Amino acid sequence: MSEQSTPPEPSFTPTSSTSSEFAASVPVAVNPTVAVIAPSEQISARRWRVQEGMAIAGGFGLFALMITTLVQPQPAVHLVFLSLAAFIFFLYPFRRVVVPRRLLQLGVALFVLWLMLNLSGVLFPFIVAIIIAYLFSPLVDRLHRLGIPRWTTTLVIVLVIPGIYVLIGVLVLPGLLEQASTLIDTVKVMIQNPKEPILDHAYFVRIGADLGIDAKTVEEFMTKTAEPELRKILSGLALSTTKTAETLTKLLEGAFNLVLIPILSFSILKDFHRLRTWARRILLQDHPRRVELARRADTIVSSYLRGILLTSTNVGVMATITFVLFDIPYGVVIGILTGVFNLIPIFGMFLNLGIAMIIYLFAPGSFWEHTLVTAATISALHALNSYVIEPRVIGERVGLHPVLVIASLFIFGHFLSFVGMLIAVPAAAVIQMLLKEWYSAMQARKTAETATNISISTT
Repeated sequence: MSEQSTPPEPSFTPTSSTSSEFAASVPVAVNPTVAVIAPSEQISARRWRVQEGMAIAGGFGLFALMITTLVQPQPAVHLVFLSLAAFIFFLYPFRRVVVPRRLLQLGVALFVLWLMLNLSGVLFPFIVAIIIAYLFSPLVDRLHRLGIPRWTTTLVIVLVIPGIYVLIGVLVLPGLLEQASTLIDTVKVMIQNPKEPILDHAYFVRIGADLGIDAKTVEEFMTKTAEPELRKILSGLALSTTKTAETLTKLLEGAFNLVLIPILSFSILKDFHRLRTWARRILLQDHPRRVELARRADTIVSSYLRGILLTSTNVGVMATITFVLFDIPYGVVIGILTGVFNLIPIFGMFLNLGIAMIIYLFAPGSFWEHTLVTAATISALHALNSYVIEPRVIGERVGLHPVLVIASLFIFGHFLSFVGMLIAVPAAAVIQMLLKEWYSAMQARKTAETATNISISTT
């Protein structure tokens, strides 16, 4: 049986016109989960990613340039504004991308902080009025809910400010100015006469003899070491006191700012609830998480500020009364310093006692008796404040570990000097709260991803 041959299949070469018909006639399995991206869109996406990378790199460069310009002792104002303009112009088109948006926000915030610091003298009455409105706004809101108009409560609060002016001017200011003037004149005389001894050498020779140290060694130590170092300290204190007085004079600018502060306080306090609403809608954009974080930060800062101002005023008044009753030299000055240094946690009382001891070195009377009374008064008031008053007024809202308090005082004090030490605790508490919130959100995200992966693997 012969094998039957099969006819060859006709050859078919599809042309350009038939290829589309052939492709259309052949069914193709399409995965509905895969999006088909046109080549032009792919090119556009690649270009956008390149531009985004260039914007991020350029944004970091401009941000470094802005920081370099701002940290200079006397930066050129036009360079600051030019760097800010270039920074915004370069990054604003990419504001919807996370990294450029964060850089843009950080740069603008840094510029606003620099501007506020440079205009602090001009803005001093506005800053004081805003602080007053911030501290008393809860009271105005509470009384408004009880039916009392805002302007009535605000007017009563603002009228207290001139009363405080009169109280300070009649009771505190005369004695304070007299003692401060005497103290400054005494320091200047001691500094201007280097041959005149500051300390009573015979007194320290007697102390050295009681300790078994010969008089020659004590006299040599007093002449070559103690006196020169004390003159340096007094020169620094006199210079800083003069600068502080000049700064306060510039800030107050006479009676104009004293009159302006109550007027601004009335205007801002009466409409402070509108400022809060504006900040929530414009700055926070009514975002629930941002509003909640801002509310928690406000709770920390407001409770701390109200508590520390109340307790420091209490400590200053009690210390002044105690020093005046015990006839301590410059008792009004040291008592007011006790209240001011109470604003600085932990280190405040040591700074206060150190300055008081330096004053007592050249003040009339017994050095050790004055130091003992001052140390006992400061320690007792600090213990009363820490264990009785502050827990009731401030409570546990701050929640900072003592080590974190000390670290924040060092860090903020290094960068912002005395002002940094004043704001160190509330700023560190807010940063701690934000870090805890970030860590909790990250842990919740990991838990959700783990649960999702487990559910996918089981199905």
